[in-house]
Amino acid sequence: MAMAGQSKTADSSDRKIVRAAKILAAAEMILREADGELEMGQVADQAGVSVGLAYHYFGSKSGMLGAIIHAFYDRYNQVANQYIDPDIEWGVREKRRLMAVVEFLYNDPMAPIILGKMAQTNQVAAVESARHEEMIEMAIRNIRSGIKRGDIGSHIDPTIAGAAITGAIRSGIMHAMGMRPRPDSAKLTHQIWGMIAGALDIER
Repeated sequence: MAMAGQSKTADSSDRKIVRAAKILAAAEMILREADGELEMGQVADQAGVSVGLAYHYFGSKSGMLGAIIHAFYDRYNQVANQYIDPDIEWGVREKRRLMAVVEFLYNDPMAPIILGKMAQTNQVAAVESARHEEMIEMAIRNIRSGIKRGDIGSHIDPTIAGAAITGAIRSGIMHAMGMRPRPDSAKLTHQIWGMIAGALDIER
């Protein structure tokens, strides 16, 4: 009986995960089509569930938007924080990482929504700001590792450089994403890397 009960609980949990994912997928579709706007009723209709169920899973519109933002940044962090052979020269390694980030942001359909209009709304600004701070902290740690290895000069302040570079990368990619046609990803990476190399006083 215990085994049957455990199986039933697992099935119920799996169904909840599937339903929540279906609701979030519907919400993302609406956000893309409506340039960052949505209402819970629209999401429920798109997902084929009741409005009450959408509220049950996410609590509020802000809760749903927060879940979407966190999911996006989880994907972003996987790319930005991916393992690359630490024995490779710091500059070579980080240019590869930057290229991966550019391609991710170019290709993830939620990137222009979350980093654009949604970032300016009161409902999601706090969540988005917190996740952006995580990206800055990653950059600071990464620059510190480059200084420790001797690939970056000790005269560079990793805190200032990390914040400045993270913001510049974001602004540069967002501007490029709005251009028609978009700059080639390799060309954009090369241009942004030139700015990073200059900020860190390293060879391009």
